[in-house]
Amino acid sequence: MKLIRTLHESINEETSLIIFCENKILYDQSEKSYIFDPKDLNLKEINGPFLAIAKVNDRYIYVINIDSKVEILGIFMNPDTTNYIDLIHILAFLDNESFLIASRASILNNWHIKNSYCNYCGNINKFDLVEGAFGCECKNALNYPSISPCIITLIHDDERILLGRSKFFPENMYSTLAGFIEAGESAEQALIREVSEEVNVEVSHIEYYSSQSWPFPSQLMLGYKCKYQKGEIVLNDKELEDAQWFNIKELPNIPPDTSISGQLIRSYIEDHLKL
Repeated sequence: MKLIRTLHESINEETSLIIFCENKILYDQSEKSYIFDPKDLNLKEINGPFLAIAKVNDRYIYVINIDSKVEILGIFMNPDTTNYIDLIHILAFLDNESFLIASRASILNNWHIKNSYCNYCGNINKFDLVEGAFGCECKNALNYPSISPCIITLIHDDERILLGRSKFFPENMYSTLAGFIEAGESAEQALIREVSEEVNVEVSHIEYYSSQSWPFPSQLMLGYKCKYQKGEIVLNDKELEDAQWFNIKELPNIPPDTSISGQLIRSYIEDHLKL
């Protein structure tokens, strides 16, 4: 698979389409797929240019954003099993490549929408095919896709780990702590600050784990493990509704292993049990 970023005036049948509407993705529950063939959809009201985000062999993958009034399903598509859902609801079912494409599609779709018009003069932006970016003749700067770097960390203390709960989580789900990196901060400095701000504890032995694109709306999550140093849990801001220490053998619901949070938790448990 080759990642690309370009606009085409038209598409042909030998392509794949990812459809968004009001920040939700079209998903076929019977096929467990968010990628569609043009022949299966009603594209009469869809006009270019079309944003190509990847190429698999000779087949382009496009992301398209449509109005809620457009009937996109073809006559043979079942509306009971094919509808718009929040992207986060299908992430647990995706393999790594499918996760990458879904994440990229969401991020670039939002980028395309927000850069249709120049935010200086209001004219329609032009797409620079060489740079793969939007821009306007009124200024020299081009608008590339932007990504917000974040840290996400598992705090561990032997057989217990510290997890937090947002009010937006499903029932009884807890996850690792995360936060945005401030201007001028290193990722490690941001980790120490975020942990202190959110749960009032100090950590040490910060160890990088891995990274993951997170399309809500366009983060790059830098994953770490760190060791608890001292402090009692106190919720200092309104980001979490609860935070607790959990024994690794008695965990609440945790994120799936398609998310970096789930990977951090499972990785620590597997490594610890080997000791």
